[in-house]
Amino acid sequence: MKKIHALHLIDGLTFGGAETLLRDLASGLERRGYRITVGYSTPGPFVQELADKGLTLKHIPRMGLVDPVFMFRMVKLMRSDPPEIVHTHLFKSDFHGRLAARLAGVPVVISTLHNNDVWANNWFLGRLYGATAYWADRLIAVSSEVREFHLRKTRVSPQKIVVIENGVDVAAFTGHEDKAKSIRAELDIMPDAPLLGIIGRLKPQKDIPTFLLAAVEVLREQPNARFLVVGDGPLQSELEIQSKSLGLFPSLIFTGMRKDIPAILAALDVLVLSSLWEGLPVILLEGMAAARAVVSTSVDGVVGVVLPNETALLVPQKNPADLAQACLKLIQNPALRQSMGQSGQERVIKKYSLNAMIDKISSLYVELLQARGFDISDFSEISEAGN
Repeated sequence: MKKIHALHLIDGLTFGGAETLLRDLASGLERRGYRITVGYSTPGPFVQELADKGLTLKHIPRMGLVDPVFMFRMVKLMRSDPPEIVHTHLFKSDFHGRLAARLAGVPVVISTLHNNDVWANNWFLGRLYGATAYWADRLIAVSSEVREFHLRKTRVSPQKIVVIENGVDVAAFTGHEDKAKSIRAELDIMPDAPLLGIIGRLKPQKDIPTFLLAAVEVLREQPNARFLVVGDGPLQSELEIQSKSLGLFPSLIFTGMRKDIPAILAALDVLVLSSLWEGLPVILLEGMAAARAVVSTSVDGVVGVVLPNETALLVPQKNPADLAQACLKLIQNPALRQSMGQSGQERVIKKYSLNAMIDKISSLYVELLQARGFDISDFSEISEAGN
């Protein structure tokens, strides 16, 4: 019997929260009985990860921010192997993919709104993006804060947006104690050294310069502390120069992109987010799933997830002194670190389950297909929770 074919389009398969979400969502949908194809324009480390999971991948080259050729390549792909559903992720794929899907006659078009993106503060870009939502049947906001942001900035119709919060697989982030010891040994970090880390793309949104300034202050009180910057991105060279000028080496290590994030998290004492804005950061959920204590800036997408002083310590944006003091509070209080980590893990289990997220998206697919007149019994049965 024919499977429901869902084509996911994303700007690239580099290291980031949207890419992580797509990886977990796509593989979860395949386990539930869908046929999934992933189209991407910028190659990255997740290409191999998705290939290893047996997913069908299609590289769609793109030349610029707006590229009509890119859109018609999407149309060609959709006509060569017609999907019942096109699901887009991130600005360029949303912008081109929604119209491409309609030109190709795809029945159902969905986009995920991953972030409170700064580009939407530009009146023209915000309204232009919102106008393309005309071609989408539904927009999935990863948090209520993202929904409210897009209602204000892109003026999309409230009836089009549904909130389905990000989820993570807690089991994937537990039981990595031995690997954590190996990572500390690999990076020449003593077992008893306080280890703080920031994980993500090295781009302006993450405001890693504030993390580096906070590290200087932490070292004044805790000279044996060590710091990891995990990830890669356009600001890497600039951040390395700043770190050298601040005298942070060898206390700080740029690890580059790592595939062993669960083990990296297990090696940390404190996960730090110094972001200027967020949607619902996947790494925050992953850190909580790994029972790590968290220090984060108090931004939308974080404040709706954590319980202040219970699952995380929150500080203002661009405030290295407050960020440092929050980190020191956790470094110097192991009992608080442990209780905060446990509370965070319990909250993820209760509220941010990966299976629940995938089941909600699957149900949305079925609902929209039925609204388009499809008889779901014509397709192979879709299961829930991967069963």
